[in-house]
Amino acid sequence: MRYKEYNANNVLEKSFKLFWANGFRGTSINEIVNVTGVNRFSLYHEFENKKGILYASLNLYRDRYCQEKLDYLQKEGDLPDILKGFYLSFIDENNAIPGCYFIHIATELADKDEKVRAIVDTYISEVESRLNALLQREGISSESSNLLARHFLGLYCTAMSFCLIHTKDQREKHVETGIKVILKNYV
Repeated sequence: MRYKEYNANNVLEKSFKLFWANGFRGTSINEIVNVTGVNRFSLYHEFENKKGILYASLNLYRDRYCQEKLDYLQKEGDLPDILKGFYLSFIDENNAIPGCYFIHIATELADKDEKVRAIVDTYISEVESRLNALLQREGISSESSNLLARHFLGLYCTAMSFCLIHTKDQREKHVETGIKVILKNYV
């Protein structure tokens, strides 16, 4: 029996950086082979196909890059500051990938790939649930917090896309303004 000579998580890490930079459709399996140094047969044995690599990379991204950021929503402190810190933690230029990989991939594939849609929907539901819990913890009624969480989720989706075309200052201004506008009638 032959043992694997590569680390699957390293393959996924390099693959999601390729998918981020080139899009899923714009990344060939040959590019993945070249960047990872893992032969096509081994990749197909481990992940079945390029979509299998994508699905596994979404899960790795969730586990490796999102948990700490989602936990930010459980911090104590000023509500606008907690929200701002949460959003900016994703769009910080020092991140391996600034923005949200889920939103990036969903923009390209969620309307065409049921499994991508399901993975992204699960993640988005978790973000919304954590936003809702934060708002209720701040004393906002359940009915209002549900509506506010949906608005903050919309801000999340747009802010994650902003890293592609806006400067750091523009992203921060967008987040601050969005938080103020959404909270204006509730806090």
